[in-house]
Amino acid sequence: MEPNRNWKKIAEGKYLFLVGEKKIGELELQYSNWKRGAIFNIEGQIYTIEHFGFWKDKFQIADYKGVSVLKGYTDKWFSSQTTLDYQNTKLLLKIRNNPLAEFVITNEDSDLLSYSLETNGGTIVTKIISLPENKEYLLDFLLWYLFQPIAQENAGDHLVFQSLLMSL
Repeated sequence: MEPNRNWKKIAEGKYLFLVGEKKIGELELQYSNWKRGAIFNIEGQIYTIEHFGFWKDKFQIADYKGVSVLKGYTDKWFSSQTTLDYQNTKLLLKIRNNPLAEFVITNEDSDLLSYSLETNGGTIVTKIISLPENKEYLLDFLLWYLFQPIAQENAGDHLVFQSLLMSL
């Protein structure tokens, strides 16, 4: 069984991603007056995420050479679904209320990875569910980048994580 996936805040806007006790990488949020983005360091590989388009509703993750490795775009302006082009595959990023906020990456067959809010004994918990064979940590970094503002708004700086593995 794969160890738990967890995010740990190490400074304002900086997070450490752990799988069990193993450090996988760091995420640093970058906000300015004109744009938002982040830098991902995943096992020594550097990636950046930037938004583009008139409404800044599209995003791209690029490696340190500037080569795009993932693109995300919505088909409709008010859509709760984003299409992800990743490794010559189309994935979907869906936003649901189940019953609280949930961000899910799916392929045509099943949910690959989800980050959601749950209550656990009166505490807001960020629940991470992943397929056991999912080793695509870039998707964890993308989901945490998108989900972190919701988790922080609801739980403050005292984020608690519950990591589960899905079985088919």
